[in-house]
Amino acid sequence: MNNEQYGAPQHELNILSSLLRDSSTANQLFDWNRSEPQYWLRPNHFQANWLGDAYEALLSGGLNDIEQRLQTYPGADRAQVTADATTARMMTLYQQRAAAGDPTAQWAVDQAYLTNSQFWANLHGAIRHMAQPTWPANPEDARHEAYITARAAQHPSTTDNVPFELTRARGYDNDARHREVAVIGAILNNPARAQEFRYAPQSRDASPYWLQPQDFGDPATAEIWDALVTGPDPAIALPAASDPALSPHQRTAAMIQHIRTRLEYSDYHRSTGDPAAQARLDANVNQQIALFLAQASAPDFSPNPDNCARYAVTFILEPSIPAAVEDLAGRVRDYGLSDASLGQIGLELSANVDYTLGQLAERLDAAPRTLAGYSTPDQTAKPAPEQGEGLPSYTSLPTERRVLISLMQDPIQLYQGGPTRSLAEQDFTQPEHRYLFKAIKSLPPDAAQDRWLLNNQAHQLARYDGAPPLNAEELNNIGLAARTLEVAPADQGAGHLVTMTVRRTARDASTAVQAAAQETLDPRVLIDQSRQQFQQATNEALRYHEQSVPEPTPYGTQQAHVA
Repeated sequence: MNNEQYGAPQHELNILSSLLRDSSTANQLFDWNRSEPQYWLRPNHFQANWLGDAYEALLSGGLNDIEQRLQTYPGADRAQVTADATTARMMTLYQQRAAAGDPTAQWAVDQAYLTNSQFWANLHGAIRHMAQPTWPANPEDARHEAYITARAAQHPSTTDNVPFELTRARGYDNDARHREVAVIGAILNNPARAQEFRYAPQSRDASPYWLQPQDFGDPATAEIWDALVTGPDPAIALPAASDPALSPHQRTAAMIQHIRTRLEYSDYHRSTGDPAAQARLDANVNQQIALFLAQASAPDFSPNPDNCARYAVTFILEPSIPAAVEDLAGRVRDYGLSDASLGQIGLELSANVDYTLGQLAERLDAAPRTLAGYSTPDQTAKPAPEQGEGLPSYTSLPTERRVLISLMQDPIQLYQGGPTRSLAEQDFTQPEHRYLFKAIKSLPPDAAQDRWLLNNQAHQLARYDGAPPLNAEELNNIGLAARTLEVAPADQGAGHLVTMTVRRTARDASTAVQAAAQETLDPRVLIDQSRQQFQQATNEALRYHEQSVPEPTPYGTQQAHVA
């Protein structure tokens, strides 16, 4: 293994080695099925930047440079010529970037003018090594190494030495797995059926298939579906999959072989970090999967393979929605309880959560649902269940009192910059505090300093809202404290209160959504309810845009989880 020597994933090194040794390898990485054909493996898919740069240099003229030099110097050492041509093309690439203002590229260019440049010497040596015919990679299978590289960039795993993870296993029975395989088998039987799964997403970056790997309950069937339909370089796009000169059995066998090889490579590159992957390789599980897929491709494996799209939405997509929403609720909870700035929390929620729900709704609406429109319950989001004892309440009544005392002493603070100006009634959790704050805001500054007028205003506002009677003793105590105590400016406590509001709202939203995911029958209704709950959490965080937590608190020490 050479990944430790060069500080890069082995599959990325293997791709570059295959291109350096055989320029025709690039044909495996080209997507001819797009309206504008292009390479489906992009330089930014590489985890190692220098490999991404070398890859870009090869595709932007480096491969032709190598062939021309080999023709000019037929007796020269091939690996040496290859390294010379590649590093020269990389220098051209860095010069172009440096001219555009890239400081990293400028540094690389500057290194070339040193008497003994370690950077360029190491780069040349690494490329020369990878260009050797003894490098342990098969150029014929470079597409599978490239698939792993692309998926590792798009769906990185949190487990060390495991490149990617498309989905997590969900608890389900053999009948569910059999129906998942039936959908896959129907496509293997006739790749044209994959057209029934296509739709036009609003986002250019979204997959054009409404059924995605993460909808499958088994990671194995998820990866098979990705290798067959949705992933880069899918089996249905193979020339053999639609070659009229081949028999249907031969076309199916070619697709299954493509899937099996892809699974083998994925397990191989996972094996150092995932014992289960090594166990699958040792037990030759992927060969058994190939045999099972051959059985599933038979026309009698399901009642009617032509109904595969309906099977998919009924038995795969719709049942996956509650699990997806619950997972999203967990991410919202992590965002909301993190120690990141409130502005960052709001941006994460508005960007990731809303996009994910929008994608779920869009895919579900594009699928041929048989129960669409039959469920018409009240779609108003339900409040979160009561929190159990012993859990953080994310409230601070002493801080609320200090902020109110400061505002009574100087109501003008409400109209100045900082966290105080963004305070809202929901930042005060005790009714007396909430209505006292509303009273301060509703009165002129001089009247807000008069505790008689202020207390009366608070009582009146509570009556108008139909709230229970307020505790007069609490109101009087705060009023007296405002006359006798010296407290810090309201900003010092306001930042803490707004942070607690964001955490409460995120916690309550995620709890309510998780409860709804277990009760709501219609997945489309569940998505709409989740959107309402999460939107409230997003609004609270964005209300205090780019305000940070003032100081560490015992209420939340988790780091924001990036999906």
